[in-house]
Amino acid sequence: MCNKMSAMSCVHGKMKDFGLLALRLALGVIFIYAGYEKLGPGHAMAVGMFGKMIGPESAGAFWAYFVGLAEFVGGLMVLLGVFATYASAWLSVIMVVALVLLARTGGGFMNLFTPIAVLGGTLALLGSGAGSYRLVQCECHCPKCKAMCGDGQCEPKAAMSPMDVKSMGGCCGSGNCGDKK
Repeated sequence: MCNKMSAMSCVHGKMKDFGLLALRLALGVIFIYAGYEKLGPGHAMAVGMFGKMIGPESAGAFWAYFVGLAEFVGGLMVLLGVFATYASAWLSVIMVVALVLLARTGGGFMNLFTPIAVLGGTLALLGSGAGSYRLVQCECHCPKCKAMCGDGQCEPKAAMSPMDVKSMGGCCGSGNCGDKK
């Protein structure tokens, strides 16, 4: 990533990690708060909202608990950087459903700006991974890394030679296996 011609190009990797940290902090706080509201003080309102929007009204409590828990736990995972890509995937689904439901109620295009921005953030995190500044540094979960790594650690299996690792293509480069690109 760094080239000898420009010292500025060496800063790029750290700035990307700081940007991903800032994105994770913002999204984490948003989803933790939204989930907390659906599970706690705003539960009755969430039950009524889900009962009207999704129906039947008797299912409103289920959806309030389900979405509230998914947002709260997903927000914590994103905030801490623990399997953030998985959390981003289900939070993206929640945001797509929210956008469809908001568009269906006819609240106007201005009401869609915030959900669109949050969806963009979850998709960006889904595509780029959590970055280096996260609680769990090593999350081998792609097939290439699982074949290469032993026991969930990002060190090659003892029986694998460096040539074996190289022939497998090494780390997948997704940023989720501890590789500091």
